[in-house]
Amino acid sequence: MSQMIGFDRSLSLDWLDAAAGVSRETGDIERIREYLHAYLAECSPNYTARRKTITVLTRVWSRVPESDRPFRDAALELLPTLNQTDRIWLHWGLCLCAYPFFRDVVRTVDRALRYYGSFSKTEITQQMSETWGERATMPRAVQRVIASLDEWGVIARGEKKGRYERAAPLSTQNKDLEIWLLKAVVRADPKGSLPLDRIDAVPEVFPFSFSLSISDILTSKEFDVSQMGNNRFVIRLLERK
Repeated sequence: MSQMIGFDRSLSLDWLDAAAGVSRETGDIERIREYLHAYLAECSPNYTARRKTITVLTRVWSRVPESDRPFRDAALELLPTLNQTDRIWLHWGLCLCAYPFFRDVVRTVDRALRYYGSFSKTEITQQMSETWGERATMPRAVQRVIASLDEWGVIARGEKKGRYERAAPLSTQNKDLEIWLLKAVVRADPKGSLPLDRIDAVPEVFPFSFSLSISDILTSKEFDVSQMGNNRFVIRLLERK
């Protein structure tokens, strides 16, 4: 069975903040939907379009699988301690976990930026079609993800029309937040692991600048470290009993 794209709406950070805030107040999905309908009514007057947007927002922050809820709950605990600039770290991590399509798009974007310095929506769509297959919904879904990245300020409009470049990296002084996003990367990875020597160049989190040292990672007590080959180490999430 092919994977569902799911992430097919453009999301603003304000909308994600609203979804996060109401999810911290209540776990009642119907109350959450009612709140978001009211919140989005003015900027998204069409009910069907608004409902689809709410579906994506609630999948990120509210309709979380049971196995992911402790991780989401840790994000809810961090939420009130963060300023508006830092909250994107939480939104990004939960998007990675909720939507494999989002993860693959941002990995493809990072690859294009590393090799070519810029990209277009068409180029990303073509590359995504190679792994996700030719789908009628692919161009629009890619467009929605890239529009979100543009709105979030993690990519910048290039000099040539229709092309995007890398924006200034995002950093934080909050080590707990950095550890949390690193956990999101490992959780979202199909293998559930990450080479320790790749921490500074993880495609899934290309907009973020980490200040974590290996010591920070090891002393966080969130990861299990094992050796894979000569002088190669990988980290996995530490299983909680």
